[in-house]
Amino acid sequence: MLQMHVKAHMIKNTPLDNWVSEAEGRWTWDQMRADRRYQDWVSFCSLVWDRKSDLLYCGIASLTGDIFWSFDRKTGAFASLGYQTFGDKFDAKFHRSLEQDGDTFYAATALLHDPDRLSESPGGKLLKWDAGTRQYTLLDIPIPHQYIQSIALDRRRGILYGATFPAEILFRHDIAAGKSRQIAYIGAGYVMGQAEKMALDAGGRLWGTWAEIRAWESGVGPNCIRLFCYDPDTEEMTWFGHGLPKLGAGDRGRIDTMFLADDGQLYIGTGAGALCRLEPASGDAVLLGKPGHGNRLTGLAQGQDGQLYGVAGDCERARVFSYDRESGAFRDYGGIFDPELGEGPERCHDMALTDDYVLFAGENDNPRRSGFLWECRLTR
Repeated sequence: MLQMHVKAHMIKNTPLDNWVSEAEGRWTWDQMRADRRYQDWVSFCSLVWDRKSDLLYCGIASLTGDIFWSFDRKTGAFASLGYQTFGDKFDAKFHRSLEQDGDTFYAATALLHDPDRLSESPGGKLLKWDAGTRQYTLLDIPIPHQYIQSIALDRRRGILYGATFPAEILFRHDIAAGKSRQIAYIGAGYVMGQAEKMALDAGGRLWGTWAEIRAWESGVGPNCIRLFCYDPDTEEMTWFGHGLPKLGAGDRGRIDTMFLADDGQLYIGTGAGALCRLEPASGDAVLLGKPGHGNRLTGLAQGQDGQLYGVAGDCERARVFSYDRESGAFRDYGGIFDPELGEGPERCHDMALTDDYVLFAGENDNPRRSGFLWECRLTR
């Protein structure tokens, strides 16, 4: 029988009792930053497990600018990595923007402020942090006044890719040259076109999504979000006319997470909760199934056993599953719920899997309290 032991870990545990009655849709960014309760509000956005140190590195959302932390799973202790002394008040989170290359971590900052503050905010920072010296270095602000939702690292070529928001611009940063340049616009304005997480295939090509613009129509169609592929060697952008398989009406095929497995295929979790497989040679994608309830499939990783492990579902229905690529079978480990605490996550945004099958899921966007880090210890 498959088993899972769940424990919640907290940087903060502050209840938000006025979100619906007072703050939601009414308060400005400045009002939220001034309120002590919302200074304690955190969301876990990006997770990276470092095998050498056995530390979990956490990019979080915070209105205080303290957005980079480590977690020691042996002691259960969090430690701030002091980002607020390096950044500025507009740096609100490492959204899906934390990549590791040895002792070097690359990250990028995303926003929580509104467009009325964009002219005074410098833009998303592309940066690196050295785990040995514990020093931050600014690499660039690739697109002034725009903030960075996700990055992807090409270790072999020394390239960082990113996608910005609110304007959806795809860019590349060549690390050795220290230069950034825009590749393409990938948004439409009608709907958010970019993937939550982009990925490289085995040949080093970047995969993500773009959104069609139909200015002569009153809305978007069911195939409005489509795939793209960028080849850094030829600098050719391939715009596909199709997206991912859909689960039904209302599913636009948004990418929640994506990663390259050892079989050369890209595995994708979607905003509607589907698991898909993309063949990079053709750009064709197939639907493998829906392992959870409701929307969102936000985390995927490959275990030492070759199985895929993931987190699916939201609105307090997040579950852990595995997928056998040979048989095509899903296995359900159950809902993420800490019996001692008596609750589970609102939703999970990213995950990390250790070699001994501990899955860490980062909680995001809980309107009732600070978000928690959920430790899910799997017994197979």
